[in-house]
Amino acid sequence: MNLTDEIPKTINAKRLRRLPIHNCPSSFKYQRGAGNGCSGDPPGYPTYFTKSVYTRHGNTPSKGTHIVLFGRTLQHSDDWKNCKDWDEVREKRDARIKALWVPLPLDHPRTIAWINATFSHHRHCYQDPTINGSFSDKTLIFPVPSYKLKEFTDDVRFSDEWRTKEKASIEQANKEIIEHAERYATPENHSATIIIRRYYPEFQPTPELLTNPQRPGNWWERLDGIPKPEDCPGQYDMKHPVNGTWCQMCGWKAKEE
Repeated sequence: MNLTDEIPKTINAKRLRRLPIHNCPSSFKYQRGAGNGCSGDPPGYPTYFTKSVYTRHGNTPSKGTHIVLFGRTLQHSDDWKNCKDWDEVREKRDARIKALWVPLPLDHPRTIAWINATFSHHRHCYQDPTINGSFSDKTLIFPVPSYKLKEFTDDVRFSDEWRTKEKASIEQANKEIIEHAERYATPENHSATIIIRRYYPEFQPTPELLTNPQRPGNWWERLDGIPKPEDCPGQYDMKHPVNGTWCQMCGWKAKEE
């Protein structure tokens, strides 16, 4: 991608042109494919079109990765000036990226596909507000999977009285685990709801999204419309269908015999 590439309608071209042009040294090169940290981002988000800069040795320039968007400098070593750590640099970059995004309407086909894909990816995943930690640390699965429940393990050395008490203790513990999960497994706490509301605060989940989210493929990330199977470009240097019986790009599924 360079200055002559067509800028998607989901990126504010006027604001993008305010960023400095990236002059790539002859000894440096851009990554072959586009996209950095874009997994799960909404349709047409700038992260899908970024390219990192590499030296002839394969590593990135010193003092942090250089990231380019349509020939403009999105992240540079200079970002470290007046920043105390990487978190501050990342916050500055992320704010710059979000300012470039032109959101599609919530009811746009691409946005709807992304919402379905987000709920499909986070199926049965909720956030437990009683836990301190990262997003993954707070993840709560409901219905509670069997591996999250305690199991009785017999021991021939102990008495029947011990067995009775141990079984009762485990049953009570599992009851409390299930009740806790049920209390917080609400539509508002669903992981997908929380992610989508970062970009669309007005979003309201539907029962269908919670119980039967569809897998639409990844076409909505960069494409304006869903491609037909015969025209599907494939993904990750793999031709259609990317997954054999299911195409991760266009969402095509083979008929069950």
